[in-house]
Amino acid sequence: MRYLLFLAGIAFVGSSCSSLKSTSRSSHGASRNNTQQHAPKFLNDIAIGSDPSKAAGSNDEGVPHMPENYKSSQTYMFPAFNIEQGGPLQFKYAIKMNVEVERLANRDLYKFIESWWGTPYRMGGSTQKGVDCSAFTQTLMSVIYRLQIPRTAREQKASSTVIDEDELREGDLVFFNTRGRGVSHVGIYLMDNQFVHASSSSGVMISSLNDNYWHKRFINAGRVIDEQTAAAATLRSR
Repeated sequence: MRYLLFLAGIAFVGSSCSSLKSTSRSSHGASRNNTQQHAPKFLNDIAIGSDPSKAAGSNDEGVPHMPENYKSSQTYMFPAFNIEQGGPLQFKYAIKMNVEVERLANRDLYKFIESWWGTPYRMGGSTQKGVDCSAFTQTLMSVIYRLQIPRTAREQKASSTVIDEDELREGDLVFFNTRGRGVSHVGIYLMDNQFVHASSSSGVMISSLNDNYWHKRFINAGRVIDEQTAAAATLRSR
């Protein structure tokens, strides 16, 4: 009887080991298959911590090219002028010229015009007792823009760079033929087709290029000051 029980025990242990081996084998196979199915996939040509543009086969489509030595063009920035900074004189000329007061940023220019306003015209004169057109423009350029220009209208035209009417800006010269013999009158452009000059009829005043008289006699415009010089003059006057 004991012998029979011993044989039965051996048979049971043998079948259990076989079952365990089979289960272990099956589990290992399933684990290997699962690993193969869920193994992480890595993208090719990704370089971590390096320049992606140097990775093999990298695609630059859609990525803007940045030059190595980029240099921006030089610009000049000046603080904006606002209405709170305007004084009574700027409001006066804003009304006279029918423009926004914020545009009359060059305070010294309008102080100069005010101090000369109504000065009578006198051929060859250069003072506030009497002044001709070219002496007036010469004095204004010297005081406001710190620029020396020739004495006569003809010389001022010859020393300036011709510009189109649509390029006019503050400080440009405007030339006229009032006697039928070439350049005989000159003024200084302000804005909106308006210029200041010493007229033979009313002395120092502001007129418009759109006026029929001046429109018919206009020759051309000339520039003697660059943009930075004009802007610096405006900045100094604040």
